Amino acid sequence: MICLIGMKYSLKITSDLFRWKGFLMAMLMAGSVCFSSCEKKEEVQLDVYESLREVSRLELSRMTVGKVGMVADPGWDDVSDWEGKARVLWNAMKVGKRIGVYSYDTYVIAYVDLSKLRPEDVTVNREAGTVDIVLPKVEVEVDGREPQLHEMHYRVTGFRSRIRPEERAALKAQMAKEVKKELASSRQGVEKLRKSAEDKARAWVVGLAENWDLAAKVDFK
Repeated sequence: MICLIGMKYSLKITSDLFRWKGFLMAMLMAGSVCFSSCEKKEEVQLDVYESLREVSRLELSRMTVGKVGMVADPGWDDVSDWEGKARVLWNAMKVGKRIGVYSYDTYVIAYVDLSKLRPEDVTVNREAGTVDIVLPKVEVEVDGREPQLHEMHYRVTGFRSRIRPEERAALKAQMAKEVKKELASSRQGVEKLRKSAEDKARAWVVGLAENWDLAAKVDFK
């Protein structure tokens, strides 16, 4: 009898041990799946973030801005001092013509500086298959590359002096100043360019997110 009771007790302990072992294994497996899922989510989120940051400057839209200017001897009404008026009279006595017409073309660019993106701006939801991305705002500026003057018409005849490089440089500086002034005052044109850039940025990011089988939702700061 003592042996039978001991055996029953021994079997009960063994049964409990197996039950706890099964429970622990199930918990470990669930934890492993959860850890693997979380790890995968963080890995994908980091991949998306780094892929965006690597682009750095994403140029999206550009608008050509052109100006036409002229170099010629000043007229009587163009000068106010007596020395200048004397020069106008002297030039009027010279034989010939002196005129140069130049065009000035530059670009206004809309871009997103993706180097400003932060890790918290990218949120991946693997269960829903989505990624929420908040991009830096679209910036608009005149292209930094040095624009050139293009000669459209040049006529120097008779005893008139040739148009000097410093005169062309002064004309170019004046036209560049006017372009920036017009850009600052043309809110409608700038907003149109910015809107076009935002639409292109959304389309580009949506296409990029598809590499991870994610549907992207894109907003701007």
